[in-house]
Amino acid sequence: MKVCSVSLAALAAAFLTQAAHSQTVDTHVAAAKAAAGKDHTVLFDSLCARASGPPVRPAGPRPVPDRSTWHYEPVKVFDNLYYIGEKEYSAWAIVTSQGIIVIDMIWSYSVEDEIVGGLKKLGFDPANVIGNDAVQRYITVARECARANLLRLK
Repeated sequence: MKVCSVSLAALAAAFLTQAAHSQTVDTHVAAAKAAAGKDHTVLFDSLCARASGPPVRPAGPRPVPDRSTWHYEPVKVFDNLYYIGEKEYSAWAIVTSQGIIVIDMIWSYSVEDEIVGGLKKLGFDPANVIGNDAVQRYITVARECARANLLRLK
């Protein structure tokens, strides 16, 4: 079985580790541009264009909040649908006979605890998360541009 992910926030371990330690506009834009490659340039240009507006404050690494402020225990919702997200931001796992589909919108600092840890607590192997490269790259472009734009607004 292929080991990939379908996510709206992230599951690629190496990328998430890097993203958790360097939360700057430039790092998110660079990650989005790399994921876009030549296939998703229109998406990148439309989502990552710098908006006009007030000056952008300098961005540095965002401090990771205390775990007690965001952690939520994983839970089976019904049938093959599981909630593996934070208190405020959601992440879902749909367990199928061909693997696990993860849909997430959580912060990179909580992915290891909420998604990986959540799947393990529920008795599933995170290595069984499925997806395909084209979908993952498209999602990465959208996620990283969104994070860059949020940082620009702060």
